[in-house]
Amino acid sequence: MRFHDNIRDLGVEILEKIDSQKENIINWKSWLQRYDFLPEYKDDSYAWLTVVLALKSVDSGNYGVGSILVGTDGRLVAMGHNRVYSPYFRSDLHAEMVTVNDFEEENSQITTLNGYTLYTSMESCPMCLIRLISTGIKRVIYVSPDPIGGMVNAIPLLPPLWKELSGLQLFTKACCSEELSNAATEIMLINADELLEILRKRRM
Repeated sequence: MRFHDNIRDLGVEILEKIDSQKENIINWKSWLQRYDFLPEYKDDSYAWLTVVLALKSVDSGNYGVGSILVGTDGRLVAMGHNRVYSPYFRSDLHAEMVTVNDFEEENSQITTLNGYTLYTSMESCPMCLIRLISTGIKRVIYVSPDPIGGMVNAIPLLPPLWKELSGLQLFTKACCSEELSNAATEIMLINADELLEILRKRRM
């Protein structure tokens, strides 16, 4: 399919620019380059691209999370990855934030995202979840659940207004291979402890 070919080309281009000498990053780069989209999983290509962006994020010194926004016609309209730590500290620049920021800055004339879908490699945290509810994006799909920091399963515990607004949206796990879901988790964990320690030191 033509669209999947375009996703593949974009992801391969991103991977080719990763030149880390770290063994775990090299291994995941190679795995992602070899990965074949599985037709029985409708979200496989989109999920793969978020994981590619997650690896790019780790290579740039940030948390391994990637995100893309897909328009009503199924085409990619924005993408991003976590930028909290590099090139300088910005506490708000989670992957979903970067993606939505870029789209909103370039498309101020668009007043509804009802037909759009956001994919993220990891289940959204509390901050990102509220932002995504605010956007009105129709579907928010995560590749891997985050049992420690994820918020989707806690939507029923939100304050009444946010709970009400979220009811107009779908938050769910991607229909992708288990291998991709596992990859998203493993890539997130590559430098998670190191970066968390930096965050803790900012409180001293």
